[in-house]
Amino acid sequence: MLETRFIPKLGRSVTRLCLGALPMGPLQLKMSPRDGAILVRMAVEFGVTFIDTASKYGTYEHIGRGLKGWKGTVTISTKTDAGSDRSLAKRHLEEARSALGRDTLDIVLCHCARSKFTEDAWGPTLEILVAAREKGLVRMVGLSTHNIENVRIATRHPDLDVIHPLINMKGMGIIDGTAVEMIRAIQEAHKAGKFVYAMKAMAGGNLLFERRKALGFVFGMQEIDSVAVGMVTTAEVEWNWRFACGLPISEELSRRAAVRSKRVNILSNACIGCGECVVHCENGALSVTGGKAQVKRNDCVLCGYCAPHCERLAIRLV
Repeated sequence: MLETRFIPKLGRSVTRLCLGALPMGPLQLKMSPRDGAILVRMAVEFGVTFIDTASKYGTYEHIGRGLKGWKGTVTISTKTDAGSDRSLAKRHLEEARSALGRDTLDIVLCHCARSKFTEDAWGPTLEILVAAREKGLVRMVGLSTHNIENVRIATRHPDLDVIHPLINMKGMGIIDGTAVEMIRAIQEAHKAGKFVYAMKAMAGGNLLFERRKALGFVFGMQEIDSVAVGMVTTAEVEWNWRFACGLPISEELSRRAAVRSKRVNILSNACIGCGECVVHCENGALSVTGGKAQVKRNDCVLCGYCAPHCERLAIRLV
């Protein structure tokens, strides 16, 4: 059975395994809403009661279809990247409420993954989210981040209930420090009473060759209430569920959920075309065209050696 954590401000428990919806959407694998819905439904039937998404992920329809007719309670966390644009923040809230069919959104985060959380950059959006919480349209407000400094800011901020930090055993993708430093910040946040749920435990898929160790590392941190894991096949859903429950995992299931079913994907909105990945690709499978890294599918052997050299974590295995 999945371990859960009770979240007082939600008035309910969430599972420590959270279904991450990013990889199934148009930014990565481009799964159809119908296929994404199958995964969502399978996850909740296994008992996963926490789902992570965002306005820019394009996965509201996947989630909505998957939960149609479902009678159990499922907590959904979404995000807005509106920044200083109040009107956009309002629109993102209404779009989420409408698309997900919810009068009240459980969790809404400032989606400041790579940007610093400052009053100038995020004050307007935070104002909208706090006002929505006071009106009962949102239950909890927080931020998602790849920055240690942002975790510390959120820990001290009285209006932020939730922190969604990047953490993995190698510290891949952390912008301003090491995994050890991020862990210390997470521990401080937990001590301050924040709801902390982690992202990128497998570094955007780049630690899939070591997934037992990678997931064990993050799940082993008791200061982390839940871990969002992206899943794009039914085999992955079952494999992650079994791992989180401490159940046996057959070799056949591991083969079906194997990394060889993956492919390298470059997040164009994160890539700055620096070319470091090209330099470190031993197979000549990467190039920079039009200011963005590109993958030559026939030459890529999914070794993952390029990913550690991308400071912006723009290279994913999905």
